[in-house]
Amino acid sequence: MKLSEYLKSKGIRRGDFARAIGVSAGRVTQLCDESGWPSRGVAENISAATDGEVTANDFLRLADETEGERA
Repeated sequence: MKLSEYLKSKGIRRGDFARAIGVSAGRVTQLCDESGWPSRGVAENISAATDGEVTANDFLRLADETEGERA
């Protein structure tokens, strides 16, 4: 699940979430807008704070598995 979707679904403000994971609100905005990558520590904090609903893998921009397959 994308971080922005998680925060919206739970009604969590970015600033509040930022404090919970130890980063700035601006950093959370970058992560929500997919304009940055979390460090390993931040990714671990996000996973813990979201009870595993958002993981490091959710920040990877991989194409759908079927799109890359060739006949």
